[in-house]
Amino acid sequence: MKIKIILLIIISSFTIYIIYNRYYEKTINITSINSLNDQENYNKFLSEYLSNTKLNYKLNIDFTNKDLEIENLLAIIQNNEGQIQSILHDSEIIILSIGNIDYKTEDLKTIINEINKLFKLIRNLNNKQVFFVSPYKIKNTTQIKELCHKYNIIFLNGSSFQNKSFLLAQLLTKKIANSWEK
Repeated sequence: MKIKIILLIIISSFTIYIIYNRYYEKTINITSINSLNDQENYNKFLSEYLSNTKLNYKLNIDFTNKDLEIENLLAIIQNNEGQIQSILHDSEIIILSIGNIDYKTEDLKTIINEINKLFKLIRNLNNKQVFFVSPYKIKNTTQIKELCHKYNIIFLNGSSFQNKSFLLAQLLTKKIANSWEK
């Protein structure tokens, strides 16, 4: 009798495992927020590269604005405009590329403080994978790297990808695919 029960449990577990792996498709919600102009915006390339992978994804790119400053994004999130808090909460991957406009009017210390507030707010809403592409104009990224490390955010040096948005999209696609295909 005990052997039949153990055999039934093993067969049931194996059947559930096969059904789950064969028929369940997880949709990866990816949210991209950036302040890049049309030439530097990586979203069109990212969408194209992701469509060539085996991943089932949904790319939310509703929050791209070339005039978006960090403090404006903070206000948008705090005021929950466009239900952004629930979108960020439901996202498995968040890609941030913001601060390019801020660099024109603010000093580095102010930008670092605003990024710190942004990261803290993002981490209160979401504890999953976050990528931060540093502003293209900032060459000394040590403080930003420290903030990324503090909040467990993957840092990508934006100055390496200036005018090479397709390379940034390829790198993001590889990182996303490597972490989700496992």
